[in-house]
Amino acid sequence: MTKRERCMAAVEGHESDRIPVGFWYHFPLEHPSGEPLAEAELGFAKKYDPDFLKIMHDLWLDLPDGLKLIEDPADWRKLRPLNPREGNFAEQLKALKLIRKGLKADMPVVDTVFDPYAAANKLCGKKIMEHLRADPESVKQGLRAITVSLADYSAAWIEEGGDGIFYALDGAQKSVMTRDEYQEIFLPLDKMVLNSAAEKGTFNVLHLHGEGIYFDMCHDLPNHVLNWSSRLTYPSLREARGIHQGCIANGINEMEILGKTVEEVLDEARRSIAEAGTPGFILTPGCAVPTETPEENLFALRQVVEM
Repeated sequence: MTKRERCMAAVEGHESDRIPVGFWYHFPLEHPSGEPLAEAELGFAKKYDPDFLKIMHDLWLDLPDGLKLIEDPADWRKLRPLNPREGNFAEQLKALKLIRKGLKADMPVVDTVFDPYAAANKLCGKKIMEHLRADPESVKQGLRAITVSLADYSAAWIEEGGDGIFYALDGAQKSVMTRDEYQEIFLPLDKMVLNSAAEKGTFNVLHLHGEGIYFDMCHDLPNHVLNWSSRLTYPSLREARGIHQGCIANGINEMEILGKTVEEVLDEARRSIAEAGTPGFILTPGCAVPTETPEENLFALRQVVEM
């Protein structure tokens, strides 16, 4: 099977020639977009040969001229929807074209899209909930502009040749906000972005970030593949199979892989496969692995499914 066929079999809940494998980490790039990012991703794909490629950019959304950081809650009213083919978004689309041109294998390519909560939190020094509680109407106006920007970019990414997005849903956690705050303010925004990607995407990955996540509220948002840190938070892989009906990507503890031996990585992977079953399963970490993870530990993830 090709990598694409293997991944799509997992999405559809079918058996394939082997379990698909994927993992990702942050690249130490001064400019994590455009040509530098494309070169890094292509080098990663050639070296590790994953079954899908998650583009790992770390860009902020562009702010209006004269605004470098949102410090006053009232400044959220200055935000307007961004053109998905200009600024930092354009650099990401440039990276996609270069990656598509340079890839030697037919495989799904997805770009990281941070949810409105995470995108906004970057713009204000991680004070989004403080601002929201101080001036809810101003912040909600800014969040709406951010959401439209992310939804439009997700659609543009797929139109330009991406297979879907890796939607990093942050903030839906007990330690960050209440269930009511997530349900009333952020859940509708997440739905808007994911619905935009769902219109044409064929490999949209929903990543539920962090611990103490509101899994019951989020897992059935539009997605083809569900990813979360099952080794660190509820639910376990076995528990999730009784809750979520679609494809799941999981199994490796991203917080511990750095210090494990190869045999320990292989053992964890085998236990995860036994727990999740092979149909509708992709072997991945629950989040990004440390950039300095020993390469033999990453090669082990391919080794275990080929034994």
